[in-house]
Amino acid sequence: MRFSVFVILVLVVMSAAPVAAQSAEPQRFDIAAGYAFMRDQDIANKNPDISANFPAGWMASVGGQLWQGLGVAGEVRGSYKTISIAGDQPKVRVYTFMAGPRARPSHSRIAPFGQVLFGAARASTSVLSVIDTVTNFAYQPGGGVDLKVSGGLGVRLEGDYRIIRSEGKNSKEPAFVIAALFRF
Repeated sequence: MRFSVFVILVLVVMSAAPVAAQSAEPQRFDIAAGYAFMRDQDIANKNPDISANFPAGWMASVGGQLWQGLGVAGEVRGSYKTISIAGDQPKVRVYTFMAGPRARPSHSRIAPFGQVLFGAARASTSVLSVIDTVTNFAYQPGGGVDLKVSGGLGVRLEGDYRIIRSEGKNSKEPAFVIAALFRF
């Protein structure tokens, strides 16, 4: 909860801040790929002795403008960790496949955005060559800022708060992304 309030606060402050002059022709499509760091709040709450961080991860996304300030985004993400316990160490993998609306009020050098993505989260755990996999509905409010470096090249800084609905309960996974951004 604290993470989502932080993301919303950052977006409000950034959208109120003055931004650089808008470009004459905004880019209509973007592709981003980069590093994703995730934390599983359920692991942290249930067993404080096991790290809830997923330090190995990646993200790839595509986006497009539909109208001034409103577009769509699709994202695929993978997060990995090996749990350090005695014996065969379980390997955990979480993949998400999501899409949804993205609001971006400007196309300047510093362009904040907000989005809500919906889709599927697929988690698998492997121990002693036995793999257990489950797929559930997920939604992911988040936002960030695209920083223009030169031409159509930029950097994306993004924070998300993914919620996975499973067996009547919510699993919460805040995440941070840093990615290379290509605008067309």
